[in-house]
Amino acid sequence: MSYVSWEEFWWNNITGAHSLVSAVAVELLESKNVILNVPSDIPWRHSMRSAICTYFQEKNDLRDILIQPVDAVDDNYQLQEPGRFILSRFAPSAISKGYREKSKVTIQDYISQKGVIKNQIIWVKGLSGKTAEQWVKFCKAFSPSSIADGLFVLEIQGELHTADTKHIKTIEFYECVSSYDVQLFNSFILDEQRVYTENWKEYISATAALVCGIDAEVSELLLRVTDFKRESPIAGIQRIAEMPDFERRGASEVSDHVLWNIRNKRNTTIEHNIWAAQVQVLFPLIEMERVAIIQKWYPQIKEALDASTIQQYGETIKNPIDVELGTLCYMMSHRVNSDLYLLYIPSESDRNRIKFLHECRNRLAHVSCCSPEQISELLDIAADGRIAVLTVNEESVKIDREKEHCYVTKTC
Repeated sequence: MSYVSWEEFWWNNITGAHSLVSAVAVELLESKNVILNVPSDIPWRHSMRSAICTYFQEKNDLRDILIQPVDAVDDNYQLQEPGRFILSRFAPSAISKGYREKSKVTIQDYISQKGVIKNQIIWVKGLSGKTAEQWVKFCKAFSPSSIADGLFVLEIQGELHTADTKHIKTIEFYECVSSYDVQLFNSFILDEQRVYTENWKEYISATAALVCGIDAEVSELLLRVTDFKRESPIAGIQRIAEMPDFERRGASEVSDHVLWNIRNKRNTTIEHNIWAAQVQVLFPLIEMERVAIIQKWYPQIKEALDASTIQQYGETIKNPIDVELGTLCYMMSHRVNSDLYLLYIPSESDRNRIKFLHECRNRLAHVSCCSPEQISELLDIAADGRIAVLTVNEESVKIDREKEHCYVTKTC
């Protein structure tokens, strides 16, 4: 699949993101004002607005409805109250100056009666703090009977909790979009790349999503600027943080955005998210390979367990499939007498692989990340089909343990 604009694909095709688009449009179609709570670092903000407008126009029979963007800071530099600002910006001078606060008519009803925003949806952006509270208070008293009377969308940065009413609906970004949506989005992007195997794509999709959170825009860029086979995602994040186009992204002091973390030397937080992705993707692969190795050398492991008392987590092991990698390493490295190992595996490459898998598992189990080199060795071997489960017939695989110098006659 080839898609020209990933930002449009995000808002129009990814489930969570598109659910936000449709939710806002549907409420507008039902003649409700909308409070849209979004993070300060929302991905592709302009494309979100465009997607909502397009969806609304496609579902709306009134083709003359106009959506008017307003910046609460830049356009209202005189710091007028919301009602006065609407009159000064959208009403003719006579109507704008005709309203009197002492009259029995509210400024909201006056705006409706005079048709000031007739057939218009006023999209107010740049709202936060007390300014947001003023606009919410204003809209709660604005009661349109239809779309034609005019509506408002209040795009608020952060969370402003307010009860819904008959004429106003709150939509939360975080109730629609999650890092899972970003991971799904990443998988579509990586689907077009041939340099990575399926295992690599799964790992990169999960890593970028957990590192970037809900910022699909930064995640998409991370996929382009990072060589995941040779470097940590932190290197790619550092490059993005230095790009002029992203100097304001993650600028808020209360932000937990990945770019804020990298600029403030909070690499530990980023590394923890990388570790979480490795646990999600690499841990199952390690476990599958452990099972495959045990199946391959089942007779030898079974004979060693029958001949010795091997304990794991305080319990005696009898079933080879229960033997952990650490126990396998112990059995391969310990002798019962001067020259006999508890367990002898003839294949040197398999012995080395067991030790390598044990090292990787230990790192993950102790909340440490595997290195890019270790990740490559895990994922590339998996791609070669080494993890395929092997069926071993105990009756057909018989090894002369005495010839292998590994038969154990004593318990340990």
